[in-house]
Formats: sequence, C-alpha cells, structure tokens
Amino acid sequence: MRSSRYLSATAVAVAVLAAVTGPIPAQAAPSAAAAGVKPVVKKGADVNGDGYADLAVGAPNATVDGVRRAGLVSIVYGSAAGLRYDKQQLVSRATPGVPGDLPESSTGWGYRASYGDVDTDGFDDVILTPSGTASPLVLWGSAKGIAGGTRISQGDGANTIAAGDVNGDGKTDLVIAGRDGTGSESEHWGLRIQYGPIDRATGLPAASVFRNTQAADGVAVTGVQVDDMTGDGVADIVATGTSTKMSEGYRGFVLKGTRGGLVKGGTLDARYGVQLGDLNGDGYRDVVAAPDSMPAGDEHGAISVTYGGPDGVSKTLPARLIDQNTPGVPGTNEKRDLWGDDVALGDVDRDGYADIVVGAPGETVGTGPWGSGSITVLRGSRTGVTTTGAQVVTQGTAGVPSTSEASDHFGEAVTLVDGNADGRPEAYVGGSGEDGWVGRVWQLPTTATALTGTGSKAFNLGGGHGAARFGAFFAK
Repeated sequence: MRSSRYLSATAVAVAVLAAVTGPIPAQAAPSAAAAGVKPVVKKGADVNGDGYADLAVGAPNATVDGVRRAGLVSIVYGSAAGLRYDKQQLVSRATPGVPGDLPESSTGWGYRASYGDVDTDGFDDVILTPSGTASPLVLWGSAKGIAGGTRISQGDGANTIAAGDVNGDGKTDLVIAGRDGTGSESEHWGLRIQYGPIDRATGLPAASVFRNTQAADGVAVTGVQVDDMTGDGVADIVATGTSTKMSEGYRGFVLKGTRGGLVKGGTLDARYGVQLGDLNGDGYRDVVAAPDSMPAGDEHGAISVTYGGPDGVSKTLPARLIDQNTPGVPGTNEKRDLWGDDVALGDVDRDGYADIVVGAPGETVGTGPWGSGSITVLRGSRTGVTTTGAQVVTQGTAGVPSTSEASDHFGEAVTLVDGNADGRPEAYVGGSGEDGWVGRVWQLPTTATALTGTGSKAFNLGGGHGAARFGAFFAK
C-alpha cells in the first residue's frame, strides 16, 4: 500500500481494461474443494526462469554514474540457498538495452513496479512505473536476468500497472491505471487493457482498449491489482480511485475477467494499495487495502478486509476495518503511525490460509523517536482474518539487525517471497530511511507459528549510490 506521503509523484491513474462488445454473464466460481490446489496468493516473480522466486527492490533516489537521485531497481535472484543479495543486478537508465536518455536527477526512475510474463517467453518481466511524466517500461526477463527493456506503447499517464490474463486466452495482459488523452477537455481517467503478448521491439500489445471508468463506473481510477478473484481461471481486476460524486470520497470495485469481456462485479471500501490472497481458504481471493472509511486527515492508519466470492466480493461475509485499537492488535492508534501504509499477503505459518503483514513506517517504538517503524502479522483462518496471536516485529526484536532510530521507516515496504523454494516464505521489510536514507532491506525467516528475528539478515546496495532510499518498494 504505497502512500503518497512517501512518494512525490501525483497519484491519479487508470487501469487498463475495456468494455468490449456487451459483457457476458460470468460463470459461477468453483467450490473451494475444486480449487483446492490454488495457492493462497499469486506466485512470486521468476525473472530468470530457474524455478526460484526473485525480488525487485526500488531505490528511487540512487546515484547513478555520478547523477544524484537518478534512481534504479535492484533484482535479487533466488537460489537453493535463498535470495542472493550479494549478487544483485542493478538496472537503471544507464544499463545497456534500457531505453531512455542518460540518467537524470529527480526522475523517480524506480518508483513503483509489478511483474508478469508479458511476452509469453517463459520468463517474468518487471513492469516499471516511474514518477512524473516519464513513460513506463518493461524490463525483459531472460535466462541471464534482465536483458534490456522497452517503453510501453500508450502507457503515458499511467500511475499503476498490473499484469494478468483478463480474457482467458493464456497470454498475460497489462492493465494500466491512469489517464487517457492529453488535453483538459479530452482527458479521461480509467483503465486501459493492453492484451498480450507485448512486442519486445515496439512495446505494442496485440490489441488495446480503454474503459472510461468515470463514465462507466463513476470512479476516476487511481490504482489497480489483478488476480483470479472469482476462481474461474480468468484474472479479474480490482480498481480503486476517486468517486465522481465528491461526497463519496474514494471507491473500489471489481471488474470480472471473462472470455467475452469485462463484467462489473461488487464494490468495496478501498482507497489504495490493494493486495490479494485467500484469507479463509474458500478458494476466492480476498482484498486487503487502505480504507476510505478512515477519518480524513487521521494518519494513524488502518486496513480494510473484504472477502471474495463469485461476484468478486462476497455477498454473505461482512468486510472488516482493522487498526491498532482493534481488540487483539498490539499497540494503539497514534498520529502518523501510518499503520497499513504497505501490506503483503502470504501463508506465513503454512496452515493453508493467507496471513497479512502490515507495515507501519511511522510507528514510534517504545519511547524512541518517530518513524522508526514496525510490522504486524495478522493470521488468516477458516473464519477469515483473526487478531488472535498477532505479532509485532521491530528492529528491537531479538536477532533483527540494527536498532530502531528516527526516520528509519522500517515497514515502508513489505512482501513475502519463498526465495529457496522450500515452501516456507521469508518476509522482506524495506526501510528507505535507514543509514541516513541509504536504505536497507531485512529478511526475516518464518516458522510454523510466526516470523522470527533469529537468523534474520539485512542488506543494501553497497557503497557509491548515495542516499538511495533502497527498500522504498518491492515489485508485487
């Protein structure tokens, strides 16, 4: 859940998708038993196709070739020994084969990223969304890692990009949340779907359609996430943005992917930062996001949990709003905690239910200064998310490297990755303010019951990259 409090780019966007000829009714989702082999969350990125999950880490203020705040993305590759962060591949505008001019200051080239195999060659690609007016691009995966890149055609105006097969043809599509049009009179916010495969030479999709969500759905879309919400084997879209009715604030809704086009699904309380996973093991993806229902201007933070179903959103299970004042959640609501500024979903305790890792980069640890940061783990269960057994981890937790200091922002980015393919994911926590804004990423092992600081490690970019803000985000 990336908040604009830490990112300088304007947050207005639209995701790709379109209304092709009239939508057809969606098929009912399979039962949980029929979907029993479905993982509780989307698999991790495999950029080099070796069967081990990899991690892309953003460093938006990194110095590149002597240019300060030029930005880069680090690809950390998985292996039988886990993520090899001692052999990171650093990719920037100075990397051969990557389009663009030489590195420039304050371009935000490493602002937000997602992943998917958009050219259907068997290697996951990293889709990079820079800040400001820079064009988004695809960094191509290969057996040797990232091998050049291509600008995304019709990608200008993008704020968020996600990847998935939304028409069920077996090819990965790009869903782009952003604006369409260049002038004030012609500009619309919505979703653009670029149907795969994406051509490596030109960045052109096989076909492209734009859905004006302002007109069709009453929402100027600013964020997007893609996964199979309904369990029918076709990816669906969860879009969030600002309601065209100013009194309604932010809104989220589901567009169900079908072989005949997009079908409008249910609505949900979501402002930004959508992450998806099956919290209650019923075979449907559930939605965790920053809620619109949190009082305006109150930065203590919260998360909304909306359960999935055949309509994309359950019609029988009520949504939940959770913050640090919720019974069972450690801590209390405090101004600027930013609890829920980023979240990650994965099966931490390997019980078959997705769990939630909640980042709180503004949290004050103990009597220390503001902004040292923390993460909280909330478990999934047969009845959904539970606060029973909730766990908090900080840099003060036994075994975790370093100490909690002002503006470390531990928890600014969180993700779960099984880097050695042993079935046990590790938690990765970004803190872009660590070491005077150099930034750092922590790796926390998981056990059958929780995260643990025992055996945890931390890594950064090494020297020469200045106040890089390494760990500001992870590709998801």
